[in-house]
Amino acid sequence: MKKLFACACLFFGPTLLAAPLPPAEELASNTVTAIYENIVELPCYHRTADCPDKCHHAQRFARFRVVANEGYSRPGEYGDDKLEPGVSFAVDVKNDVEGQEPTVKQLVLSLCEGDAVRLTIRHYYVKTESAHYPVRPVTAIERIERPAQLPARKDGPLDHVDGIMPIAL
Repeated sequence: MKKLFACACLFFGPTLLAAPLPPAEELASNTVTAIYENIVELPCYHRTADCPDKCHHAQRFARFRVVANEGYSRPGEYGDDKLEPGVSFAVDVKNDVEGQEPTVKQLVLSLCEGDAVRLTIRHYYVKTESAHYPVRPVTAIERIERPAQLPARKDGPLDHVDGIMPIAL
């Protein structure tokens, strides 16, 4: 009986613990294999009266490099482009992301440089009474074997906000 309960928790647990996503339209989905590169920390530059404690300007991202895109869909005109091999993307590991399980952040933070993962990133457009905004949660992630061949990097280092494709912000 205990084994059955444990299996049920493993299967249904992530679904029940996911941060709720308000009504949203799915704009795009990318399933990629990627290599974890490092954590990028962007400091607060103290530009408002709320800085540094209440502004949320400081950010922390996990940087990944795409090895292969295994699945891409964009049902309409809008949405993120297909992530091509060699392109870097970032996953927010500082803030809780709507529609993303807390276990995603834990797994990403446990990765070592060079670890390979398969992950699915969805791009939603949320519409509420008071706001309209994009959300890019990682909806699935798993460790995989590191591929033998890695693509060359197609973009520069992610050392400033403008150079980051903000996945899961």
